[in-house]
Amino acid sequence: MTGDPVDDCICVDLRAMDTRVRVEVRGTLAADLADDLRHAWSRCLVPYAGPADATVDATIRVVIDDDPAVVQRARAAGDLASTARDEVLDRLSPRVTIAAITHQAGRLLMLHACGLADPETGRTVALVAPSGTGKTTASRVLGRDLGYVSDETVAIRPDGSVATYPKPLSVVGDGRFKDQVSLDDLRLRRAPERCHLAGVAILVRDGDRAGRVEHVETVDALARLAPESSSLAAMPRPLHQVAELLDRTGGLRVLHYAEAAQLRPMVTEMLTAS
Repeated sequence: MTGDPVDDCICVDLRAMDTRVRVEVRGTLAADLADDLRHAWSRCLVPYAGPADATVDATIRVVIDDDPAVVQRARAAGDLASTARDEVLDRLSPRVTIAAITHQAGRLLMLHACGLADPETGRTVALVAPSGTGKTTASRVLGRDLGYVSDETVAIRPDGSVATYPKPLSVVGDGRFKDQVSLDDLRLRRAPERCHLAGVAILVRDGDRAGRVEHVETVDALARLAPESSSLAAMPRPLHQVAELLDRTGGLRVLHYAEAAQLRPMVTEMLTAS
């Protein structure tokens, strides 16, 4: 099972960027929240191996209860807590991401990017963009045909392979909190088990120049990518690593677009380039 009761909690184990994250859910509404969590995070689920599992890298404590006093005490203790399941699911997503980034600092090169892979070869493109500027939309549109790797962080191992992070999409809905939408419900295509980086691009919304691809010199590329990375300074020889990665994958590109569908031919060209 991927979620089992341990003492007074239900444990759900997730794999995110080579990091095993355990979510411990407690409270009167724990069973319902655990079901929501398993559904939304279905592609990150890993089998639960017991309370003493030494492979767990990070633990997130969650309290979901219909008693506001219980919730208040849990928050005071540092837990993620609420009476509302949609609030917990929305706030849990960045906590999982932060837990994985913290654990992998100095090990993986992590770019704030959506990742899309050729379903056959595993060649992967990282589309870099600041939060709220198009990564999720690009993932949702292009992930119907290409393998979905992540809409948040593309994590690259030293050998150029990609540590996938197929988290649910965080989509603005009608409520106060973003909906955490299952990839299976959206019918996004699964990425191959083995992925490796084939290209890196920055997304720029610019209707007047839509469809244009710019190539960026390495010095400028380093300056543009550094703010859109996580824990870069913790890597050994960080700028050298980024420069070498760009050299292996054809250098940094800038993709200009107005609508996400316009990215498809540009991304396809990057995936098929020799």
